[in-house]
Amino acid sequence: MGFSGTVAQDLLGIEGEEATMIGMYIQDLGSGEVLYDYNSEIAMTPASVMKAVTTATALSLLSEDFRFSTSVILRGTSASGKNWHGDLVIVSSGDPTVESEHFKDYLGFCDSICASLTRMGLKEIDGAIVVEQTLKDAGPIAQWEIEDVAWPYGAGLYGMNYRDNTCWVYPLTGETKPLVPGLRVTLRDGSDGTDLIRGVGSDDLTVYTRNGNNKNRKWSIATTVPDPAEVLTAQLTTALKRSGITVGSRALTKCGDPTHEVYTHRSPVLSDILQSLMFRSDNLFAEGVLRAIASGDTRDRAIKREKELWRNRGVDSRYSLIFDGSGLTRGNRLQPRFIADVLQWMAESPKSQTYVSFFPKAGLDGTMRTFLAKSPLKGKIALKTGSMNAVQCYAGYKLDDNDMPTHVIVIMVNGFFCKRGELKKSIEDLLTEIFQQ
Repeated sequence: MGFSGTVAQDLLGIEGEEATMIGMYIQDLGSGEVLYDYNSEIAMTPASVMKAVTTATALSLLSEDFRFSTSVILRGTSASGKNWHGDLVIVSSGDPTVESEHFKDYLGFCDSICASLTRMGLKEIDGAIVVEQTLKDAGPIAQWEIEDVAWPYGAGLYGMNYRDNTCWVYPLTGETKPLVPGLRVTLRDGSDGTDLIRGVGSDDLTVYTRNGNNKNRKWSIATTVPDPAEVLTAQLTTALKRSGITVGSRALTKCGDPTHEVYTHRSPVLSDILQSLMFRSDNLFAEGVLRAIASGDTRDRAIKREKELWRNRGVDSRYSLIFDGSGLTRGNRLQPRFIADVLQWMAESPKSQTYVSFFPKAGLDGTMRTFLAKSPLKGKIALKTGSMNAVQCYAGYKLDDNDMPTHVIVIMVNGFFCKRGELKKSIEDLLTEIFQQ
């Protein structure tokens, strides 16, 4: 089977297809035969399929065993064996995984600091806890919708990230877990269901809910925090006190003063981070690895370096609009052919096996667990999904019995009018028709 063209066709058989933008590119990697090429040069909204490009870029420019490193130092001078005249300084690196619930083997950041200070015999720090953050244009991205900022998937990337930059809020009491200093919670009636609104950098969270009359004080909802460094500082202060170590509230030192190393926290290796973000479609992790390719520089510089990489590899990125690493920006635009070319390049690269393993398998993994679950293609199709309002996209590979890629698959649908379930079923049927002949 083969198809190419740009004339409207009944490709998916969905309601409203004549008014829906569909882009598709499916190619046999072995023979080079193009099975489908439809609107592949049209730039479309990729949603989280953007993560497949971000991951390919990070794996290309960073080593598989790259780790983020967060240093904890004492700055100042020791007045006595038990007293430090100076500050406890945390030097951040933009690591998105610090105390992340998705890497439980790496928990205990505050406890590790306390243990190191206890081994030194310290009981008092005259200065303050200082979190140094050098990440430029940190926080939620300007192009993200304000409606996304308060939800966990809309957590922005900061120089210091902590506990996935989220918390649990108890709207009926205003309490949070962990403590988020200064966060003010307002509860309002929301007849259409639960919604969360918080401005970028704002301490005011409004919770719209039908549960306003619910007397269950334990009712909670997950939300983002306006300043992860403040949350960490509060948590660390409590942990130090529990360990018998007091700390002041006023910084006493500045950069360049003498230092003493206390503890260095290293993240999971890059390959583990990339698999986690691809399987779960984690926006925070994606933003973190994008920025790692241009450490200490701006987001724009990281994106420029990303485009330069693929241009130097012969992949045409002229008509790609990239604003982030996660795909949450509605203004992102990628051509199906661009994505396919990236996938093909990676499939033929020395890092092919590693990269392909990041894609969730149909019927088995992550966001693909229910897709093709009852099909003979279960486990034989590995795709990154991308979805937002009126957007449904897939990008990845058809695999052989040894989990090696045999075909590149890119299917992008923008502005559809049918139910999402109907669209997914139509795409499942199309893939079954193509690969089960």
